[in-house]
Amino acid sequence: MGRKAKLKKIRKETAEHPTSLDLTQADDPTKFVQQLGKQGYNLQQIQRSPELPHQKVDPQI
Repeated sequence: MGRKAKLKKIRKETAEHPTSLDLTQADDPTKFVQQLGKQGYNLQQIQRSPELPHQKVDPQI
């Protein structure tokens, strides 16, 4: 089976049977935030970039 035939078959199958992923994402909109929390990101405390100076620094030549 060629590449285009495989893609055609996959498109036909997905058109007949919608994926369950779309339904689960619609049910729980906070799942994205929970996944980020599991990865180690804390969305409550935003860390600003500390390496940026607050004053204008003249370049040294």
